[in-house]
Amino acid sequence: MNNKYKLSKLTVVCLTALVLNACTALVVGGVAAGATSGAAVASDPRSSSGVFDDQGLRSKVADAINATIPGNNVEVTSYDKNILLTGQVLTNDNKLKAEQMTRQVPNVNKVYNQIEIGASQSASQTSKDAYLTSVIKSNMLFSKGVSSNDVKVVTSNGTVYLMGMIDPYQAKKMTQAAREVDGVKKVVALFELPPQ
Repeated sequence: MNNKYKLSKLTVVCLTALVLNACTALVVGGVAAGATSGAAVASDPRSSSGVFDDQGLRSKVADAINATIPGNNVEVTSYDKNILLTGQVLTNDNKLKAEQMTRQVPNVNKVYNQIEIGASQSASQTSKDAYLTSVIKSNMLFSKGVSSNDVKVVTSNGTVYLMGMIDPYQAKKMTQAAREVDGVKKVVALFELPPQ
């Protein structure tokens, strides 16, 4: 990847961050809280109730895991009632316990248990993961025929997980957009594709 291309992508990432920070300031100030959340729901392929159901489900799963495995470093992502577990726990027993607790939460469809066994990742790695996620989302903006609003991007320890309800063309383009980013170790596509 040449330096001019990298600089161009970095500029887009910085501009995206500035826009997102401006939106956050509006939300925190209370000026456009309703409008901002409404816009986010409107651009999501899930129904508005589906988005809110996923937010509630995510909280319930996180609460169940935290009550059972104190001091864990498990991140919970919910998309269309499918749960992705990432992060780290110290033992395989805790990994299995986290999955078991997740499956016991009502309305969970599928569980993707991608928890790693080991110490919690460093703050430096967490920052790198956040950076990779933002670059991937920016990369998707340049992919023709796809919308980054249609997919959730989760990065954990350099591995990227993609979730969403999209067609095969979009799945291919979004996976490619994630693989092209320097620093990505692996891309795991967990898309829901329409029946053929």
